[in-house]
Amino acid sequence: GVNEVLSYAVSVDQPLRGMPVRQGKLWYLLAEEKVELVDFCLYVNGFSFAHEGHEVSIALSPFTLVRNCKFQETYSNLSLMDLKIFKLSLFTQNLCYYYGVRAADESEAEEERQRWVVELARAVALVTQSLFPPFSIVCAPMENVVSTLRRLMAGYVLYHEKSDVATVVYCELHPHCDVKDMAKLTLYENELCQRLVMEISVVVGTICCEKVGVNCSCFCIDGHQFSTRTCAERKLWLRAISNIKVKLQNRAPTPSGELIRHYRSAIEEHVRSVRDAIEGHGHIDPLLPRLPRRPGLGAGPARGGSAT
Repeated sequence: GVNEVLSYAVSVDQPLRGMPVRQGKLWYLLAEEKVELVDFCLYVNGFSFAHEGHEVSIALSPFTLVRNCKFQETYSNLSLMDLKIFKLSLFTQNLCYYYGVRAADESEAEEERQRWVVELARAVALVTQSLFPPFSIVCAPMENVVSTLRRLMAGYVLYHEKSDVATVVYCELHPHCDVKDMAKLTLYENELCQRLVMEISVVVGTICCEKVGVNCSCFCIDGHQFSTRTCAERKLWLRAISNIKVKLQNRAPTPSGELIRHYRSAIEEHVRSVRDAIEGHGHIDPLLPRLPRRPGLGAGPARGGSAT
């Protein structure tokens, strides 16, 4: 039916698809400062490497970040000194992998690391974008839906519902209200905005932060983890929320209908100028398995994918 949320299984034990898109040797950093040379394979939806005689296979989730890192020399033994290290963190599942690249020449090692990081980040972005229905950010309200009349902007986002479930919700940002001293994000099941699944209040103290990773599109609002299609789209949401927090801080009066229209046109103007960067690769088939549709968030256990 229409009134049900769209969710995907994001457990790490999904099968990897097709042939590897890239293979190579990387140093795998274990605890206790042990490093081991492994054969690493990147697939369109995950990666695998052989370790101690068995293959470790990990399907990527939208809630994954990739970034370069450095270890403090005081901790590391000499075997880490000349490694260019990067980390892959599936942060909603508390998994983190560190790999290093070594080459005779430092700049060569840098370049090689950069290639891995960029390709891994691209794989995460592709998995993420594959889960979204085709849509564009809109600012205009829906004529016949009262709850949307004061929207500033709306669009689909991925919501980390639980450790192995990512749910597509339609998110709408509302302006601040001086009486309640807050603004709000309204999450609906889909763009028809008929069924509300959750509301998140935005107040002066609301903590909004982006996850720091290469080309990462994840962000967090008071402990709620979200992902957009792209880095540019994340920036758009966070900038709009930040503008509202400034208004709350300055105790600005509740905006009039005319002011809301002015805010909308500013957002629309920005969306037009960066549309391609916001929308990503265009529509591709989902790279994660879809869960049976069900009403609302958190209704019943997740099926498919193992709970951790």
